[in-house]
Amino acid sequence: MKRIVIFLIMAILLFSVGFGGGIMVGRTWLNPEGATSVKIEEPGPVYFVGDFIANLSGAGNHVANFKLSLETSSARALEMVSSPSWIARVRNEVILLVKDRVFDDLTTAEGIMKLAEDIKRTVNAMMPSVRDKAPVVRVLFEGFILQ
Repeated sequence: MKRIVIFLIMAILLFSVGFGGGIMVGRTWLNPEGATSVKIEEPGPVYFVGDFIANLSGAGNHVANFKLSLETSSARALEMVSSPSWIARVRNEVILLVKDRVFDDLTTAEGIMKLAEDIKRTVNAMMPSVRDKAPVVRVLFEGFILQ
């Protein structure tokens, strides 16, 4: 009986050491970049478009007040986005997109993220691509107030 207990303890111990060693070998030797390597995407150049105040559609007198920045894909895209003629068109499109929203659409983070995605899609559709990339990577709100 004593031999069976010792045999079981040894089997469990050897299995644990082998399993732990296998995990350690897999993380260190088989992964050339190490176990903790995570690729972090660097932000692109950011252009501050400006402050916006727009009336919202629907019942009630609601107003959206926000600051908008555009993260661009490259320095060339930043130059293009920051030119006065493009900024006038971008500001116009943003105001038109916001005016089509109702107050309830913008009270949640999901609604604001949908607005940001719509702005990005609209701006990228009207601007030419830069080296086969869309010029705007992200739309960033630096402040967003609904009244």
